[in-house]
Amino acid sequence: MWRKTAVMVMCGALSLVFATGTTALAQSSTASDQTAPLVGVTSITFSAEIQAVVDGMRDRLAERGFRPGETVDYVVRDAGADGGEITNVVRDFASRNVHVIVAITTPSIQAALASKNRIPIVAAGLPAMQAREISNAYRRRAVTGISDGDTREDQFALIDILAPEIQSIAIPVDPDRGPIAAQIQNLTAIARGHDLSVIPLPVSIRQNAVGSEINSLNPGKTAILLDRMVLPDAPVEALSAAASAQNLLLFGTDEDSVIRGALAAMVIEPHGIGQQLGDMVADILEKPSSARRPFERARTSHLVFNEDGRAVLDVAAIETALAGRRRSVIAWAEDASPRPRLKPAIPEAPPPLGVVRGIKIPIPRSNPTRP
Repeated sequence: MWRKTAVMVMCGALSLVFATGTTALAQSSTASDQTAPLVGVTSITFSAEIQAVVDGMRDRLAERGFRPGETVDYVVRDAGADGGEITNVVRDFASRNVHVIVAITTPSIQAALASKNRIPIVAAGLPAMQAREISNAYRRRAVTGISDGDTREDQFALIDILAPEIQSIAIPVDPDRGPIAAQIQNLTAIARGHDLSVIPLPVSIRQNAVGSEINSLNPGKTAILLDRMVLPDAPVEALSAAASAQNLLLFGTDEDSVIRGALAAMVIEPHGIGQQLGDMVADILEKPSSARRPFERARTSHLVFNEDGRAVLDVAAIETALAGRRRSVIAWAEDASPRPRLKPAIPEAPPPLGVVRGIKIPIPRSNPTRP
């Protein structure tokens, strides 16, 4: 009897040991399964702008449920402007088995692409043309990211919101820079998508003057859009004064134009780019195949306006209209803002205002007729 009891005790003990061991293994397996994914972030060097990008990425990942130290971990390293060191940084990421490499600026992106590992790469801080080249050259790599973008589509969408009664957009052009039709060609298709027409407004950079054609524009149906891609050195102050005299709304495509006199513009800023990156990284962590989607262009994330804009724009209504698009309204003169931003310095002494006068427009030479 005692032998039977002893056997039963031993079997029970063995069962307990086996059960305990199984539980320990299960707990170990669960702990391993629950290890937070690691995201490696690198740049050739860190600046305030790049730090804002990283902050934006972390903020968006947190919104998506990836909390630092709980459901995601980060390793952030720069190369101290050393091109050789950036290769070591990428190699270190691979040894740590990071789940995603976020490479900011071209040297970091090139180092990540040159690595033999197959870790998904999310890139930022590169021109759109380079993004296309990478997509074509590395079709078998899991690489995607955010490229520099053309904001003109966003500016036309902004005019739709701020001035829905507008039917045509006057684009400042300088006749001395070549054929006018060629200067506004790319804008015509964008405007058409918003049921707007585009008309040229001659200005002279050399004379710091606005053509007398501005006097014929109907302020109830026409607004001016200063496109810095068309006219990088535009006489902004002269345009602002001339537009104000004619009660015309003047919009810009960059923050510097707003500082110098344009009423408002949609702008790209570092934290917003980081938020886009955060969505990409979150998508990859949830579904690794997301790393093969095409590059996106950087989207505008803030409406900036000057004090004159505050006087003529319904800021509260604009804030409501933009809220659903995850964008915000910021006055450039304010020090505090809901997101980390870097603003251009306010000019100490703007150049003298130009005048509105007739500007001679060169007539294109016609092709000689064949005999």
